[in-house]
Amino acid sequence: MDAAAAEALRPFSGEEATAEEGTVAGAPPENPYTLHQELQQTMNDLVGIIRRESEMKQALRKLGELRARARRAAVEGHRQFNPGWHLALDLRNTLLVSECVARSVLERTESRGGHTREDHPSMQRAWRRISLLCRLTGPEDGPAATDPLSGRITLTRETTEPVRPDLLALFPKEELVKYLTEEELCA
Repeated sequence: MDAAAAEALRPFSGEEATAEEGTVAGAPPENPYTLHQELQQTMNDLVGIIRRESEMKQALRKLGELRARARRAAVEGHRQFNPGWHLALDLRNTLLVSECVARSVLERTESRGGHTREDHPSMQRAWRRISLLCRLTGPEDGPAATDPLSGRITLTRETTEPVRPDLLALFPKEELVKYLTEEELCA
C-alpha cells in the first residue's frame, strides 16, 4: 500500500519513477496533457480503422517512447480537484491498454468484423476460435499486475469453443457472414 501511495503521489514530486529501459536520466518533467494528446494522435493515426503491419510496429515503438516519458509526468498544484494529476495516474493504464490493442492487431493476421487489416483482407478460419490475451508480466515473466511501471505485456493465444448451433440460429445469416466463414455457417 505504501508503495502504491508513493507512486500515486510521485507526479507532485517531479521525481522520475524507477529507471526503465529507454528512460533518459535527468530528462525534464513531462506534461500529462501533452502525453495524453500524443497517445490519442498515435492511436488515431497508426491503430485506426484500417490497419497495417508497418503502422502497428511504428505504433508500438511510439507507445514505448510515450511509456518511458510518462514515467516523468509531473503536475503542479494540490491533490484536490487536480485533473492533471488524475490524467498522470491514468496514463500508465491507458498506455498499457493501447499497447495491448496494438500488439493484438499486429498478431491477428486477418480481417473480421470491425478488425480490418489492409495487408490481410480476408477472414481466416484458423483465427475463428483464437482469442488473444494480454497479460502484464514482470522481468522474469511472473505476474506483475501490481506494478504497471516495470511490467511488460505478454500476448498469448487461447482456443475457444465453437459457437453452438442453437446460438447461431438466433441471428440472421446476413449478420453472421460478417464474422464467420462459410464453413462455420454451414456446420
